[in-house]
Amino acid sequence: MSDWKFNKEKDALTLDKVPKNVLRLTATRLGAVLSMNPYSSDFRAWCEITRTWKEPFVDNKYTIAGKVIEPIIIDWCKGKFGQGVVSPDDFYGNDIEAFRYNFYKDKSKVFGGMWDAKITNKMDKVFAVIEIKTSGRPQDWVDHVPYEKLVQALMYGHLEHASTTYVAVAFMTDRDYAHPENFVVKENENFKLIPFDTETTLVPFDGEMCTISELMEYAEQWWNAYVITGLSPKFDETVDKEILDELRLQKPDETDDSLVKIMLNVEELEFQIEKIKTDNNLAELEKQVKNGKDAIKREMTKLLDTDSNKIQIGKWALSQTEKTGIDKKALKKDGLLDKYSTTSVSYTLRKSTKEDEDADN
Repeated sequence: MSDWKFNKEKDALTLDKVPKNVLRLTATRLGAVLSMNPYSSDFRAWCEITRTWKEPFVDNKYTIAGKVIEPIIIDWCKGKFGQGVVSPDDFYGNDIEAFRYNFYKDKSKVFGGMWDAKITNKMDKVFAVIEIKTSGRPQDWVDHVPYEKLVQALMYGHLEHASTTYVAVAFMTDRDYAHPENFVVKENENFKLIPFDTETTLVPFDGEMCTISELMEYAEQWWNAYVITGLSPKFDETVDKEILDELRLQKPDETDDSLVKIMLNVEELEFQIEKIKTDNNLAELEKQVKNGKDAIKREMTKLLDTDSNKIQIGKWALSQTEKTGIDKKALKKDGLLDKYSTTSVSYTLRKSTKEDEDADN
């Protein structure tokens, strides 16, 4: 992770040094940079790109369905357009691992990512890119393709110099999400294939209608202003709360009350744990469990053979180990303790109890 500090005057972060291995501006991050993604922000995109923060990836029913549906849609497109339709595996073949996660690492220092499928002619010239989406909300697609999804598709169309960009969307039901492998494409029922002219399609942005070239030009300006300089965009305490909470845990700063907030939060959690223990008589149960384990250990020790160091009965196992210690008194008597002693520093965190506070007063 990159080293950084809070810039309180600008409500931003400042990197001590911009890492050499910054991530690329993928099509998903483009939507965040353009403020089109309701679930993300350009601050989040900056944190990911500069490796300041990374959201742990956890598969869910939506990501799993997307992985399963994609080859189904590609096969359907091959039936519609012919064998000119290629997936990344078709296109790169045995070299796929060298390009996985970024098909443009040798072509762009700013943009990156992976297209889902593309259509080539007999000369292997790309004339269309296909961006595949799944959605459980067909109502969001009635009037137009959601702009965040559209700019994702158009970005890859532009990078591939494709005249046409297709957005392919599969509308999923709960049953489809449970068993995506059984999805059957039914055009205009549970599936749409929507064509766009890559370079002339207009998308609303900041009060104007813009082409993908103009939007990507803005993204490059954003890159130069924030990624190259190491100064993040302004964060939003509400939108970016998840990230800010984690960052403040990494670098608590008493001047903005972050450390105090962490302490109060821990104390509240401890209070809740103690309340749960009291309400459910957990302390007594824990005592009974400890006494039971001590009894098991005592009785199993009696059964341990003299020539064995382990015994197991059902799920319970008892192992005997030997530890070699140091006789400090003998070393001190022989005048060797100081000679072979080393000094190390450790830190002990202790929270004073009510009794301690009363004693101080």
